[in-house]
Amino acid sequence: MMLYSYSGSSLFNTSRATEHTQTRFPDPWPPILNQAYPDLELIDQDGESFKLSYLKGKVIIIEPIGMNCPACQAFSGAHDYGAFKNNAIEKHSQSFRKIFPLYAKGLELPSKDVIFVQLLLYDMRMGKPTPKNAREWARHFKIYKKNNHFVAVSPYDMRSDASFKMIPGFQLIDRNFILRIDSTGHSPKHGLYKHLIPMTPKFVKQIAK
Repeated sequence: MMLYSYSGSSLFNTSRATEHTQTRFPDPWPPILNQAYPDLELIDQDGESFKLSYLKGKVIIIEPIGMNCPACQAFSGAHDYGAFKNNAIEKHSQSFRKIFPLYAKGLELPSKDVIFVQLLLYDMRMGKPTPKNAREWARHFKIYKKNNHFVAVSPYDMRSDASFKMIPGFQLIDRNFILRIDSTGHSPKHGLYKHLIPMTPKFVKQIAK
């Protein structure tokens, strides 16, 4: 089984113009499989700045998000909490927090060994997302850092063709901060249900160097 089913729905509503803001991309971008993940500068849902490498030593699951992406809304829990800003919801996708234990061989979220980071790359109008967007998204979908679940934005504009092609999807970073599984975009390298979720327990057992 591959990652996503769209039923003909468009990934984004791209009809709105976006503002021009300072752009800065980490190196490399997009992240490269089996190489160190770029050390992103981020701001979380509580307005606190951090570098992604701060989380090194844990297994990190990254979800690149466009806020008006129907699948992103569904994976965030829109079928349980309602759509954010009345956006369309992908009917074939369910909350990641709910589907994870069904394929993770007994591992559940939240977990002390797994940190889930939802990385907002586009706001509802395809603009650069803000810390306020992260706060509102987290509040709507009941996402809390105490559960090792972050909603984060970059202080820089990371919108690009490469970023767009990563949405929707998930990536797994091992305890040594290496990208090991890439389930992003329309043609993911790995399946969500066949690879990323079932293999997470293996990486949890890995000893960090």
